[in-house]
Amino acid sequence: MQDNNLPKQGSLLISKPLIGDGFFEQSVVLLTEHNENGTLGFTLNKESGFLVGDFIDEYQGTSPVIFGGPVEQDAMFYLHDSQEIIDATPVGNGYFLGGNFEAFQTSLINDPYLRHRVFLGYSGWSPGQLEGEIEDQTWFVINDPSLDPFELDTNAWRDYMKKLGGEYLLWANAPEDPWMN
Repeated sequence: MQDNNLPKQGSLLISKPLIGDGFFEQSVVLLTEHNENGTLGFTLNKESGFLVGDFIDEYQGTSPVIFGGPVEQDAMFYLHDSQEIIDATPVGNGYFLGGNFEAFQTSLINDPYLRHRVFLGYSGWSPGQLEGEIEDQTWFVINDPSLDPFELDTNAWRDYMKKLGGEYLLWANAPEDPWMN
């Protein structure tokens, strides 16, 4: 695992313990865009309570819908591994964001091997904002080319605290709201 503090497309942001932000507390965020115009990403470990089938009638799977971030939580976004979906944006490591929704629905219904995540909302930072938050020690930046965002689940934050070890190992077992302990 590498923490080199240089966010880029494909990086993970791991929130440090007790950052004092209601949404991003204990979050793992995949960055799908990072450039001079700002940063776009999706939280991978905040399940919404909805299933993809709640939004796509013919889908029979049990994939959860994830709260991707605090911005536009009434909008749906989707990450997938299909090059066949028209107008999808490559976001690194063979993953794509969005694209033609009808094509995504068809692939989702007909291809049991399509790897995907569906999000409500996104996480966004204006130019320089994320760098400031990293400087303020709000986030760990993980750049790992073998990262598979489809394998991370609601335990991802705790799993990263264990991997970081040392003082962070304590946080791996802390309740979501340690003040309620």
